[in-house]
Amino acid sequence: MIRYLIKNYIKLMSRSKMNFLLLIICPIIVMSVLSSAFKDLLAKYDGKDKIYAGYKVESNDISKPMIDALASTAEDESIFFTEYKDEDPKDAIRNEDIDAFVVFNDGTYKIYENKDEEISGKIIEYMVSAFYENAGAMSVGITRDDVNLTVKNADYIPPIDSIDYYGIIEVIYFGWCAIVCGAAIFLSEKKYNIGRKLQVSTLNDFQIYLSKFIPLATDVAAESIITMFLSMILFDVHWGNIPLSLLILVISVAASSAFGLMIYNISNNMVITVIGVFSIVWFAGFFGGSFETYMFSSHPMSLKLATPIYHVNRSLTELSVMGHSDYVLSAILYCSAIVIICSLIAVLAARLRRRGRA
Repeated sequence: MIRYLIKNYIKLMSRSKMNFLLLIICPIIVMSVLSSAFKDLLAKYDGKDKIYAGYKVESNDISKPMIDALASTAEDESIFFTEYKDEDPKDAIRNEDIDAFVVFNDGTYKIYENKDEEISGKIIEYMVSAFYENAGAMSVGITRDDVNLTVKNADYIPPIDSIDYYGIIEVIYFGWCAIVCGAAIFLSEKKYNIGRKLQVSTLNDFQIYLSKFIPLATDVAAESIITMFLSMILFDVHWGNIPLSLLILVISVAASSAFGLMIYNISNNMVITVIGVFSIVWFAGFFGGSFETYMFSSHPMSLKLATPIYHVNRSLTELSVMGHSDYVLSAILYCSAIVIICSLIAVLAARLRRRGRA
């Protein structure tokens, strides 16, 4: 009997135009709008082959060997420093067409950036900052060959463009609204007291739960996968490791389905369920990067890590740009835990309700 129920639920859900709209049309529209709106924010910086900077020293606290050490290290990174004795920094930037100008004075420095070359200015700022961090080991009288200026490259995630980011993120976000895809069927079932008829059948509470969970997760996963491949065809979204990305997507949908059914079995009211799920998923998506990119959000890391959507989003975007991610395991484990815990609570809630009616 359970196979018969699963088969019929899948048939009904797969024919739903609302599900098609929610899981395929809406994600495509949203990823198109958001990727366009945030195109500049996530635009890749191609960088310049060479960066030119001017400098002048207004005090005796910094020696020529130290300046020579800075210039020598900078040249290895294709950054070239030129000394200007009396030139005004702003005039030098304007007249000499340089990217930035550094003024050394009384143990401090001030950097003037060319407004048209802000990224180059930030690179020079980092270089000078690293120089000052190492300056404690330097002193007047040290020769240039004795100076060992260490500049470390910070760890970073390769940039991802807005099309790839939102083309991945929105598929996940809409997949977390899985319970909506079964709302009409579950409402109709309740209207005609199908649930009570099932309770007097040979099926136990766990089998009744599975008869809803399996079709819901299957239908939402199938349509989410269709959207995934449509994003690749229509927008050339790069999903990185396809088999692993598919696994994470399916487990994420399963977690969403279990979570929605848990809320429904507890409340026994579809309106409360839909509102509750939407509210929780919206906040989870807000902190997890579904709207504002998690790379640039200022939310505390503890809040990000608390939501499974963050783990799924980060694992998939890192798979897209790097081919691997440290968050793959946490995403799979987190979503698997949600499936198990929410399923147990949903079955327990159904059992308590049945006993209350007995």
